[in-house]
Amino acid sequence: AEKLYREGLEMYKKVYGEDTPHAEVAATLHQLGRLLQAQGDLDGAEKLYRECLEMKRKVYGEDTPHAEVAATLHQLGRLLQAQGDLDGAEKLYRECLDMKRKVYGED
Repeated sequence: AEKLYREGLEMYKKVYGEDTPHAEVAATLHQLGRLLQAQGDLDGAEKLYRECLEMKRKVYGEDTPHAEVAATLHQLGRLLQAQGDLDGAEKLYRECLDMKRKVYGED
C-alpha cells in the first residue's frame, strides 16, 4: 500500500505542480502518514502530517476553520501523544477542538 500511495503522491504533484498546494496532494499525504503511523514509522508519519497540515492551511486558508485541517491536527496530536510529547499533543488537540467548534458549532 505504501508504494501505491507514494506513486499516487508523485502523480498528483506532476499533475498539479510540484510546489502547488492542492487538496488531493494533501489528502494523499494524510493517508500515507496514517499508513506509516500504523506501521510504526512515527518519525516518517510526523513529517508527512506536518507537510499535509501546512498544505491544507494554504489550500483552505491560513485563518479559515476547515474540517480537513482539523482532521490533520487531530491525527498529528495522536501521533505526538504516542511519542510521549503530551504538551505538543494537547496544543494540537485544543486547536483541533477550537476549529471543530467553529466549523460545526458549539453543540
